[in-house]
Amino acid sequence: MKFTTSFVASAIAFFAASTVSAAPLDVWVPTITSPVKGTKWVIGTDVNVTWSTAGEPTNVSNGGRIVLAQNQREIMNISDPFDLAAADGCKTVTVPNVTPGHNYQVVLFGDSGDISQSFTIEAASLLGLGIAGL
Repeated sequence: MKFTTSFVASAIAFFAASTVSAAPLDVWVPTITSPVKGTKWVIGTDVNVTWSTAGEPTNVSNGGRIVLAQNQREIMNISDPFDLAAADGCKTVTVPNVTPGHNYQVVLFGDSGDISQSFTIEAASLLGLGIAGL
């Protein structure tokens, strides 16, 4: 998948700031399994970002991070740093208040990075929030 210059710069800064461990890290690019094409997230809800743990090496970065992107351009971090191996293929995040639209992606950083398929973020429905009749 093609990464933009901002992704490359972000990845370099992230890895440069990461703590160096005594053991060398194995490069692992886990496949993101959710969100996928056709996924719809609603602003303000909690959603799971998931990835395959198949082939997870022994020495995985404990500096995982999830970034929201649109059109393959980084918008914001949507997770605090976390231990990628301990997360066991799933991290819950809150959908941020962004402009509803298509072509959103998540990027999973650890000792490498992978970008999800494009998906949609929608505004919260006033009816779904029990605010009918306004």
